[in-house]
Amino acid sequence: MTATNTGWILFIAALGMMAGLMGNELVTLKSWTEATTIAFVGKMMMHFSVVIGAFIGGRLIPSAGDRRE
Repeated sequence: MTATNTGWILFIAALGMMAGLMGNELVTLKSWTEATTIAFVGKMMMHFSVVIGAFIGGRLIPSAGDRRE
């Protein structure tokens, strides 16, 4: 599996995890207006940053085919 394939798989997995975490955050809301609060937006940004980090990290994983000798 290439680093690109690994990156995409990690990206999809991280999106699934983010959906689960965001669902948990949404369950705690008492009304939709709470979704516009700074705390809620900050939590969503943290979840999204994990997805981006997993995607970048997956693309940077070295593989045996990447060696230059």
